[in-house]
Parts: sequence; C-alpha cells; structure tokens
Amino acid sequence: MDIYGLLDQLEQLTNGSKKIRFSNKIMMDEDELLDLIDQLRTAIPDEVRQSKRMLTERERILANAQTEADKLVHQAEQDANRIVDDQKLVAEARVQADQILADATQRADAIRAGADAYAAEVLQGLDEMLSRFLGHIRSGLHELEVEPGQKV
Repeated sequence: MDIYGLLDQLEQLTNGSKKIRFSNKIMMDEDELLDLIDQLRTAIPDEVRQSKRMLTERERILANAQTEADKLVHQAEQDANRIVDDQKLVAEARVQADQILADATQRADAIRAGADAYAAEVLQGLDEMLSRFLGHIRSGLHELEVEPGQKV
C-alpha cells in the first residue's frame, strides 16, 4: 500500500477512536496503530527507491545528452576537415561547426536543467510527503501520551 493510503488509515483510526471525557485525548487500539506504523516504515523505502530510480534516470538522460553532444561535435569536426580545399568553405564550415557545438551544448544544458528540475520537484514532493507523515505520527504519539495521575 502507498504512504497516502496508510496515512488515510491512520487518520481513520484516529478519527474513529474513543475520546476521553473532559480532554482532547483519545484511546486507540495499540496493535492497529503499531501495525500501521510498521506498514509506513515498509512503504517509505519504496518511495525512496522510486526517487533513486528517478535520479538514475536523470543520470542516464545526462549521459545520453553528453554522448549526443560529443557525436555532434565529432560530426562537425569531420565536416570541417572535408572542406579544406577552399578558404571560404573552410571558414563557413568552422562557423557551422561552432554553431552545431553551441546548439549541442545548449541542448545538453537544457536537458540537464530539465532533469535537475524534475529531480528537485520529485525530491521536494517526497520531502513534503515525509514531513506530513512525520507530523501525523508525532501528532498520533502526542495524542497517545497520558498525563500522570490521569485515568484512561
């Protein structure tokens, strides 16, 4: 089950728990709560693995972009070498090679920036989700705390 489903179950358990009179405290089934916490602990590594897969995919995209840029540079160099007969053609070939290199570099930079933004967005979402999850757990634990001398 995903983290959001488990958090929904935790919320349902909290909302369905009996309230203690004259306080804002509730009584929860300890086994159910601990089971949900164990399931959450199991689900979190799955979410982290997904993030790692996304980062690996980002690295693959960057490597492909670099390979493509290298191929384009190599092709531009070959084209420039073939046109050595005429000075005018050589000058034009160099300009074209520089433009291809600039375009390839720009494309690689754009792909890199897109992959970085995507990875940052995924990690930000995971950070927010984990923060909410931690808040729910702390809230649940806080609710379970009983003041000394108070009967449950």
